[in-house]
Amino acid sequence: MEEYIVNTNKGLNVENTNDCGTLQQETCATVATQIEPLTEQTAVTPAIIPAGPVFLKLPVVLAETNITIPVEATITLDQAAIEIKRIKKNVFLTQSRLIPFSSTDATPNTGILFIAGFIRKNIEYATQTCTATDSPNLCGDIRHCTVEVPFNFTTRITFIRPPVLAENTIPSELEYFTDTLRGCDICADPVIGRNPCDQSFSFTEVFNEKPFTELVNAFVTEVDIHTNPTTNCNLPTEQSFTTLTEKLVVNLTLKVLQQQQVRVAAIGL
Repeated sequence: MEEYIVNTNKGLNVENTNDCGTLQQETCATVATQIEPLTEQTAVTPAIIPAGPVFLKLPVVLAETNITIPVEATITLDQAAIEIKRIKKNVFLTQSRLIPFSSTDATPNTGILFIAGFIRKNIEYATQTCTATDSPNLCGDIRHCTVEVPFNFTTRITFIRPPVLAENTIPSELEYFTDTLRGCDICADPVIGRNPCDQSFSFTEVFNEKPFTELVNAFVTEVDIHTNPTTNCNLPTEQSFTTLTEKLVVNLTLKVLQQQQVRVAAIGL
């Protein structure tokens, strides 16, 4: 049996005995604080633009949608668990693509949205390391496992405001006239037509602002099913498992935006 003696004269020093009966001294954590002085500040009046029309480039909301995604995943733990203590979940998006030119007569003013992402799950679970032979008591460790559950979907969205996109122009070519071309026969008339020595091309390339997606909120509900649990006759109320199947319902609220040039009216003071 270990004996603990707390020394209250010099901070938090703890003395205990090891397996051989020799006293060992351990120093607990210490905290040092320092009071910081208050720095005074002076308010500054911001400079404003004069009254009149102003053009700004701002993120404009194209669409906002709520999507429900069913996901099923099978997770295998590195050790047998007897109980899931806690699961912390975070949703991340890894891909967001919008095809705006996908509307039809039946679905006007719409686009197709491609989304991919994953659910980061940190699973804390209890393991069994020892069991008392003459009692139903058992002991173990608390372990954790972090996994990523991928998902992807495609949906049609309705635009609140359509994106501003300009197409590239069709390449154009200019040809020049000439009447100085001659064949091998010096007695023949000169050839009149296009000058093959001079050509002129014109092409306009337009660079549009790419629409992007923001994740407004994510709500995840799940059911965990222990697959092939192992039971013990001495402990009928306890079971261990290494594989669990998760059935998840992921509800996402997404906002699709695009940088657009907006005209506002500035009010002078």
